Amino acid sequence: MPGAYREAWASVTRNRDLRLAQTSSVSAWTGEFLFLTAMTVYAFDTDGAVGVGVVGFLRVLPATIALPWLGALADRVSRRRLLVGTCALRAVTAGGAGIAAAAGQPLVVYALLTASTVCHAAYRPVLGALFPSLCTTPEELAGVNAVRSILDGLAALVGPLAAAALLAGSSAAVAFGAVALLAGVAGVLAAGLRQEPGRPATGAPAGRARVVADVVDGLRELRRRPRAAEVIVLGGVQCVVRGALTVLAVVVAVDLTELGRPGVGLLWAAFGVGGLLAALASIGAAGSARLGTLFGAGIALWGIPLVVVGLVTGDSVAVGAFLVVGAANALVDVTGFTLLQRLVPDQTLARVLALTEAVFALALALGSLAIPILVSALGGSGALVVAGALLPVAVAARWAGLRAIDADIGVRTDRIRLLRRVGVLRLLPVPAIEGLAQRVRRSRIAAQADVFRAGDPGDDFYVVESGSVAVITDGREIRRLGPGDAFGEIALLRSVPRTATVRALEDTELAALSGPEFVAAVTGFTASSSTAEQLVRGYLTEDGRRQAVRPPADPDAGPGAS
Repeated sequence: MPGAYREAWASVTRNRDLRLAQTSSVSAWTGEFLFLTAMTVYAFDTDGAVGVGVVGFLRVLPATIALPWLGALADRVSRRRLLVGTCALRAVTAGGAGIAAAAGQPLVVYALLTASTVCHAAYRPVLGALFPSLCTTPEELAGVNAVRSILDGLAALVGPLAAAALLAGSSAAVAFGAVALLAGVAGVLAAGLRQEPGRPATGAPAGRARVVADVVDGLRELRRRPRAAEVIVLGGVQCVVRGALTVLAVVVAVDLTELGRPGVGLLWAAFGVGGLLAALASIGAAGSARLGTLFGAGIALWGIPLVVVGLVTGDSVAVGAFLVVGAANALVDVTGFTLLQRLVPDQTLARVLALTEAVFALALALGSLAIPILVSALGGSGALVVAGALLPVAVAARWAGLRAIDADIGVRTDRIRLLRRVGVLRLLPVPAIEGLAQRVRRSRIAAQADVFRAGDPGDDFYVVESGSVAVITDGREIRRLGPGDAFGEIALLRSVPRTATVRALEDTELAALSGPEFVAAVTGFTASSSTAEQLVRGYLTEDGRRQAVRPPADPDAGPGAS
């Protein structure tokens, strides 16, 4: 467990791009929590409770409508540039809102606040789609998501405190200016990211019709990826209950316990503390192959404490329940996000994450609208029991699907570990290595049978899973390869026939990748392409020296290793 913690934090601190991305995220989300507080206070001071309701509507609906379109755009253009662009627009609109607030123009303020919210809506799904390209192992990706959850928790604490200080010492206009500054910092940090590698150009213009088609394709992607859809459906159910909890927190504090109105803040503080502690603990589970069942357990734990509060009322019980719910929320966030990043191909990941955010936002709104009806019908305690029981029941109904996700992830993880032992594949980012792992074919070669012969066309790249093979050239065995070793790259990378014969020395199991898939993955990334070129050059130089000493006399002979 301590090693997992060190590895997760080290993955952020030693990787320049991850360091910049996480710091940018902290700045953006601190600004968002500051923005939310300042916006609500400004609306209340200007138009009372009606104003708060209006900005709540303006905050949710336009951003929810825009999210699928922004996600589709992020799958067609540079995600780094889109981050920079949205942060810049966020800075301009938030700064403009501050100027309009100082000038006493509330309608202009509301319009700019709405535009600013839409700009920020793209940040989380776009950054989430970019993270896998910055990581080299699934364990690192899960650890990075855990660190992100921790930093988001700190932003949720610092942002409102900064808003309180600015509102007490000056005005909402100054607070909006601070949001603009933080958005600008986030954009500058995002601009420092290296261009994400290996995303093929679509070759089609990003016009309105094309973007509509991309949004539709995002929905089709979920049909093609039922395991990802399973995660989104369960996450949506959890968001319905989370939306209900915004109302139930008041019911618990005011009607069911002696905490009173100040107790609402205490309950949400307990929620935040639980989330922060669980985010820290989730780093230790970053390497788990049971992300599906952990995700389900987190969702079930979201509901069970609410049932307990409904059945056993009391101040300490309520605070403890919100602490557990906050912890469950962090577990759901880390595991759910990581699952979607691993289950959805990189080419459509941004639009799927954006659609997910839109679904979750609508689910939150549905929960907050439906729960007053439930409270009116069943009372506060009954509403808590029903809302809380919904989640463990949903998890129980989909438990087989969650176990299937674990099985899928486990098989893929084993294949990734095998591929990671190959030097030319070791530095590939997560989306590339995940894609290769899904396309691995296994084959058995009997002892003394040839995998291929010199002069054969190059078709596949091979990794030895068990057994051993000999590389034969010039009538001699020049190299022996065992588990974790690979061969076949020279013919593929140089577009030449096989340069040597490879023969099984014993019954051998091989993992094979098609030539086009191997070449596309390796040459799409600078680090892996350079490693492959050095490896091939080394083989050819070594075999060239060998031939200079003893000219080839065997029909199987050739100048290289494979």
